[in-house]
Amino acid sequence: MAHERTTITRIITRATDSIFEILCYYVLTLAASALLFSYFEEKPLFESFWWACVTGLTIGYGDLYPATVGGKIVAIVLMHIVPLIIVPLIVTWFLTTVIEDKNQFSHDEQEAIKNDIHAIKLALNIPDETPKDKADV
Repeated sequence: MAHERTTITRIITRATDSIFEILCYYVLTLAASALLFSYFEEKPLFESFWWACVTGLTIGYGDLYPATVGGKIVAIVLMHIVPLIIVPLIVTWFLTTVIEDKNQFSHDEQEAIKNDIHAIKLALNIPDETPKDKADV
């Protein structure tokens, strides 16, 4: 279970690396939904794209709605993907780029801590078994 959670977390982290990627997911979702809606409902592509935008954001003006089973399935999927997956990805990306971790040490602070630990180990005659370089690991 913990391994599955780590895998899911890694996938979500990679998916939110770039706002460009997230916006591409969003546009591709809208385009696919619009194409499918146009096919099932026999509507012009521009009207279908309008429907996908309005439905994906759960606004739903009611001016255009699915009447076929295929169109309704597309609507159900779209109404779940955008607010439950795409919007949280955008929020996650925004928060991870804006929020600063106040507890995170700077590089200089990390180096000072390493030097202090090394000095303490020398003073206490404790052998220093930590590798000096990442290449040694």
